[in-house]
Amino acid sequence: MHKLQKYLAYSALGLLAYMPFHVFISQWVSTGTGGLDAWKIGKDVFAAALTIICVAAVVWTRKHTKLYLYLLGGTIAYGLLHLVIMAATDQPSDTGLLATTYNVRLFCYAIIGYSVVLLAPKVVAPKKLAKLLIILSTIACLIALLQWVLPKDVMTHFGYSIERGVKPNFFIDDKPDLLRVFSTLRDPNSLGAFLILPFTLLSYGLVKFWKTNKRTLIGGLLMLHGLILFLTFSRGAWLGTAVALAVLLVCSKEFKRHFNKRLLRQYGVLLAASLVVLGGLVFVLRDQYVVQNVVFHSDENTQLTDSNNLHLLSIQAGLDGVAGQPFGHGPGTAGLVSIHQDEGALITENYFVQIAYEVGLFGLFLMLALMSLIVTELWPKRRDPLVLALIASFAGLTLMNMLFHTWANEAVAASWFLLAGALLGLAADGKRARSKIKTS
Repeated sequence: MHKLQKYLAYSALGLLAYMPFHVFISQWVSTGTGGLDAWKIGKDVFAAALTIICVAAVVWTRKHTKLYLYLLGGTIAYGLLHLVIMAATDQPSDTGLLATTYNVRLFCYAIIGYSVVLLAPKVVAPKKLAKLLIILSTIACLIALLQWVLPKDVMTHFGYSIERGVKPNFFIDDKPDLLRVFSTLRDPNSLGAFLILPFTLLSYGLVKFWKTNKRTLIGGLLMLHGLILFLTFSRGAWLGTAVALAVLLVCSKEFKRHFNKRLLRQYGVLLAASLVVLGGLVFVLRDQYVVQNVVFHSDENTQLTDSNNLHLLSIQAGLDGVAGQPFGHGPGTAGLVSIHQDEGALITENYFVQIAYEVGLFGLFLMLALMSLIVTELWPKRRDPLVLALIASFAGLTLMNMLFHTWANEAVAASWFLLAGALLGLAADGKRARSKIKTS
């Protein structure tokens, strides 16, 4: 049993490491092996099996806590609600089950992270998790940098094509001279969302270790992540990162003290002047081709629907559907999975509206309750840098989910929820160890 617990912990870490590169690996390897669909769903089958085994092992060893049971019970209820509404609305089983998997797997990742720490706490430690996250994001950034330098069709050599379900390149409003990087993730917005957590963590690390020899390494990694964030040209990711950093500044007394003492006093004037100059340049050059497309994603030559209006129209369509049927239209009727339906897709451009449209207001409430449970339980442990980065990045990712279906991306969901579950498990294991000391 002890070996099984370790294997489960390493499997969870392997799942976390695999997710950012899933699209790339599945597209490339399937060109030789075939079975692209099997490669696509393989990660979810593995995650589902790992969840079941982890829960069984935790229950068998009686290492579960009240919070663990609350999270498990809420996740089961959330999944059953999807199945009930799917049956009640006569949704096709293929799209319905796929949408259910996409929606419920957020909390399955959290359960996996929580479980493996309860089972094998020595295998997983906050510093190890933080290092793994930064290693993964750095690799993704380096690949994105190569995308920017190499020919625009480079990903076609690895099996990327619209016919195979993944675009080989992205441009601002389909203008070939305005390339957007996406690394090994599905699209630039997903890459930007994935980088919010490591960027926040690196920002905290730079301030904390400003006077140590780690400053050069952390500063270099932060510049790399910042460059790739910019090259995604994802305005949602930019705003999400800004929100995450603002929350970091407000919630951490240590970060605020170091930030005020070491950066603002030394570079405050330079920083303020840079922001003023940047804002002035954007205003003066607002009619220029690059500024209009990078900042506003449109100009007078734009043939596509203005992206800002498209967001609003899509959200409004989703809200109208929720108002018309508040108990839900069924999983798979909105969001990314809906593109597989014969009747057409409804991309609400808002993850929360998508959930309300699919499984009703009660489903939305249940999802928000589970997210709130995780964040509120993390809050007392915010002195840990990784916990603090998780809380701050959650605020930024919440903003992004109001503009995109961000949580539907497996890399973003796994990186945040699996790490959040692991940090909850580490806190619970620490409490249990302290209670044993007191009673002995």
